[in-house]
Amino acid sequence: MFAMHTGNARRSMGKARSSKETNKALLAAGCKDAKAAKMLGYKCPKNLRILFKEGLEEGKVNADPTTTELKIYLEMKGFPHKVHVVEPSTSKNLPDWFRKNNWDGVLPMAKYDKEQYKLGSAEIMMALEKKFRVPLMCAGGMGAARFRGKTVKNLTLSLLKSVRPYDESNPDWTDLRSEFRQLDEYLVQCHNKEGDYLKEKRFSLWDIRMVPALYNLMTVANYFKPGFVLPDDVPHLRSYMNHAFEDPIFVKFKPTVRQIVKYFEPKLNVRIVLPDDVQ
Repeated sequence: MFAMHTGNARRSMGKARSSKETNKALLAAGCKDAKAAKMLGYKCPKNLRILFKEGLEEGKVNADPTTTELKIYLEMKGFPHKVHVVEPSTSKNLPDWFRKNNWDGVLPMAKYDKEQYKLGSAEIMMALEKKFRVPLMCAGGMGAARFRGKTVKNLTLSLLKSVRPYDESNPDWTDLRSEFRQLDEYLVQCHNKEGDYLKEKRFSLWDIRMVPALYNLMTVANYFKPGFVLPDDVPHLRSYMNHAFEDPIFVKFKPTVRQIVKYFEPKLNVRIVLPDDVQ
């Protein structure tokens, strides 16, 4: 009897060690593809299907920052998934289960584990991160929750719609400059001036949410409203963006300049003629 209990204890200890070793292996490998995840016994959402809104180019996703951030997140987690490029307004490519679970047509949308439905990139990432923890993702530094990529996204749209110049007479510009300063202070206080992912060599969840929105703003502001210049009083934010925009994971999924312009044109009711050499 004693020998049997001892054997069970040894097996339990062996399983615990095996679990720890697996977690270390997962973290080291980053689970960059489905095959690696399966080999390491990595639990993934079953039958994960992601719906993205179609852009102005047929069959291609739009350049919304929420689309980019979700694509980066799924890549970093290594979750196998099937992508549907849809257009709710015309019911193009919509699965049968879309309407009854998403009356407002919120995109991106996720379906997984039989009947689990999540709407919007923030909700999707939060739900998946809570249930599928490995590989672990850094949330960001202290105070990260104060910032949302959505804030920069909304301020970008308001600023480009405004007929006022980039100066103190424009409340949208004032609000954006305030957001820039707070971001700059955050980088100094929490990330040693350069951003958390630069130390880890890996995007955090905070980076995933912020970088696409900042990139869209910096890429096309002057096409729609010339005169945009990043203020001189946010040097750490400038340095952070210079590094983040060149990070391999972001370079892989970032939209082209032409795609971002096409994304903003109907929102601003403006048609921009780009030079032929602009991709």
